[in-house]
Amino acid sequence: MIAQIDAGTDEAAKKIRALQSRASDPQAFVWVAANAGSGKTHVLVERLMRILLDGTPPSRILCLTFTNAAAAEMANRLFTRLAEWAIIKSDDDLAEQILELTGEAPDEAKLTRA
Repeated sequence: MIAQIDAGTDEAAKKIRALQSRASDPQAFVWVAANAGSGKTHVLVERLMRILLDGTPPSRILCLTFTNAAAAEMANRLFTRLAEWAIIKSDDDLAEQILELTGEAPDEAKLTRA
């Protein structure tokens, strides 16, 4: 699906977030192409987080980028997000963040993986 959205409105922001959420679904086959600063890295990091939450061992994941800078940016965002999750004080807060990421309430196993 190709989507062009005027990002200047609240409604557009909701549409963009919905499209990004769909693109980050590990069960979907997607091609992400967009202008600089439009959220491609955000989508890829969310997709990677969801793959990890689904139980895929990190050693089984290969991420390819066009530049070392892009790879470093992805790694920094991923490690920052994982560090944030590691210091969350309550399972409820973590469950809320996972729900926001995946659209599904996490079970106990997913909370433990997170």
